[in-house]
Amino acid sequence: MKVLIVVPGFPINTDNIKGGVNSALVNLLSGFANADINVRVVSFNREINIPEIIQFSKNIEIHYFPENKLPHFINFIFKGSFSVKKQIKEFNPHIVHFAMSGYILLTGLFGLLKKVKLVTIHGIAFKEAKQKKTLKEKLVWYSNGIVELLLCPDNIIHLSNYSLSLTDKKNTNTFSIIPNTVNRSYFDLPLKTATSNTIMYAGIIDANKNILFLLRTIKALVDKGIFFSVSVVGDFTDNYYKHEVLSYIKTNNLQGYITFYGWLSQQQLQIQLAQSDILMVSSKQESLPMVIAEAMSAGKVVVSSITGGTPEMITDNIDGFLFDLLRKEKVISILEKLYDNNLLIQKIQVKAREKAVSLYHSDRVAKKTIDFYELLGNN
Repeated sequence: MKVLIVVPGFPINTDNIKGGVNSALVNLLSGFANADINVRVVSFNREINIPEIIQFSKNIEIHYFPENKLPHFINFIFKGSFSVKKQIKEFNPHIVHFAMSGYILLTGLFGLLKKVKLVTIHGIAFKEAKQKKTLKEKLVWYSNGIVELLLCPDNIIHLSNYSLSLTDKKNTNTFSIIPNTVNRSYFDLPLKTATSNTIMYAGIIDANKNILFLLRTIKALVDKGIFFSVSVVGDFTDNYYKHEVLSYIKTNNLQGYITFYGWLSQQQLQIQLAQSDILMVSSKQESLPMVIAEAMSAGKVVVSSITGGTPEMITDNIDGFLFDLLRKEKVISILEKLYDNNLLIQKIQVKAREKAVSLYHSDRVAKKTIDFYELLGNN
């Protein structure tokens, strides 16, 4: 079977991943590397000026095409759609898989009428739009949602039952629920044998990811004489929110408890994660956070807000902890319970990794994805 995967902004250096979609795809490709399947990835990228081809493995090629500085939707309609049409003519795939929804679906406007198409839904565009602060950001996300409504294929991979519950095509599409896969190296990280009262935050820093909630929780704990250190991996998306966060840290004298590392390579990220006890996620809106899957695979205690598909990932008090953003006292009590509690952390980390192996290992996810390809190809 031959599969063409279309994705925007896939990095030339796959160790330089920023964002869950690209992490999920590179891990899926690793699972495909030893499978009986030929894959060609097509990516439109602003890192390059001329087309490039990289041999990812003996059965996987990545074809990069430069994207100019015009808005994505213009590039994808005019230049991207003809590039995809040419790739389809040359590669003749059985399946065309859009690795995410939104503007990238515009590349399928020409040349796909006779091909089996599917899309992986990573985020809920209209939900995300409500969390954005500026009019420009809201317009981008709402327009992505409109493109998805108009052009979404009938065949869909959902990451979670939560994603499925929000689709407008429940009665007309063929779907499978397949979570993102995690890089195998996360499963090899050693489990911690002694707690160091360290919390990690990872990802973009914006109002939706809600790092201010984490900081307010740390302040409440400091006032009670409970001292966690927080490692922040990622960077801000706008200066207004950056000023708000840094001002809160300074005003409340939290500088000694918070360290910002910026974006790290996958190897550096894993080193930082290995040194942490807890991953905290306080997002207002998520689908199925990649960072939670990675942390559980690494055997970390995840403390997460109840949003989107997170209750499908974590069984509260068994392999992690869940809290309601409207109940700040709940998350404070969770962290109080974890503080200096080596036995509890060891117990949770074992359960977290066990669940992660069953759900997120690349071999399992790759097999489920190929099974879905074959189902569609035989219909």
